[in-house]
Amino acid sequence: MREAGADPAPDTHHCGDDGSDLVEIEMAVAYDDLIFSIYQESAEASPWIDALERLRGSLQANVACLRIAESNSTAPQQLYAAGPLVSPQALHDWENHHPRDLLPFDLKIGEVENLDWRETPSSRSIGTLLNDYDIAHMIVTCVDVLDGAQVTLNCARGRGEEPFSRLDKSFLRHIGMHFRKAMRIRRELTHARIVGGFQTDALDNLGIAAILLTPSRKTYLLNRTAQFALDHQIGLRVLAMGLHATEEADDPTFQKALREALQPNIPFESKALRIGRGENGGRLNVIVRRRTHPSFLTGDPEHSVLIFVRVHEPVGRGDVKMLQQLFGFTNTESQLAIGLAKGMCLKDIEAELNILHNTARAHLRSMFLKAEVSRQSQLVSLITSSLVPLGRDMRNKLQ
Repeated sequence: MREAGADPAPDTHHCGDDGSDLVEIEMAVAYDDLIFSIYQESAEASPWIDALERLRGSLQANVACLRIAESNSTAPQQLYAAGPLVSPQALHDWENHHPRDLLPFDLKIGEVENLDWRETPSSRSIGTLLNDYDIAHMIVTCVDVLDGAQVTLNCARGRGEEPFSRLDKSFLRHIGMHFRKAMRIRRELTHARIVGGFQTDALDNLGIAAILLTPSRKTYLLNRTAQFALDHQIGLRVLAMGLHATEEADDPTFQKALREALQPNIPFESKALRIGRGENGGRLNVIVRRRTHPSFLTGDPEHSVLIFVRVHEPVGRGDVKMLQQLFGFTNTESQLAIGLAKGMCLKDIEAELNILHNTARAHLRSMFLKAEVSRQSQLVSLITSSLVPLGRDMRNKLQ
């Protein structure tokens, strides 16, 4: 539920002999501001509050409302509204009525109708609402139908006020068209945000840092693991000159791969590199890949670079539960499997788990049977290539 403030739209002022011209200018500015608000607010968390207030002022209504209601659903509808009587309680009162009670006829997309509530049969509860919130005349248009939900836009006037005119209907139809476009933009943005979130979460779960390098060498970190890696200079670091390998001996090879990937006129295949991890020692796997996409400014094709770095092991101590569910391992067997997947020798795992060698061998035989393999190398391959990391709880901080 969303609401707007109750401040009325500013009055139109005339000025001297050119008053009529000034009125037209102010009306044009108000119209431009309304259209701008509709599109600007499509990306905001609480959309269209200012736009509805501007629409209310333009049509001299006491309320303007955008309603989203699922067809044949008992779920509460969602309202965005503006007007002096709009409040959380008012929105609650209206949202908990069936959509058909509030719109007693069908509308096709783009259609606009007047509704005189004084001449429209309604239930006692609806009549009480109409009286409490001073609603007598309503003008409504069907903005869109998205995923089975009908979106309507309406404005209302109270008792003693003039009904909406034919010009008002034409104006609302036109504004409804812009709301339809803005809602579809919002839907696409939300869809992209959700899909992008799933993709970055998957890379985080797999322990892979993803970094985008533009033709101008601007660096964008695409997930939390990338931020974690650069904050701790794991494999890569950002200097005044741009993105570099943490260990200087690896940087010439890394920079050469970046230069080749950014060259638009030469073929480029993905490059696989090994670079030093940094302070803690060890080596990291890196993939440098060219990505062709439309320019944000011109729309012409341009080449950027995607850099993937394996920062964390494919399987870690936080994956015990997933291994138990996937293969039926016991807790100790899962710990043993994780140690093997991390490259530890059996003797070191035995010491870490405080178990005897014969006990470890017995666990291995049990694990072979459960995982349907016959050798330790097959078990390690099966564990490291499983989907286990995707079950990690990303509410935990990166380690």
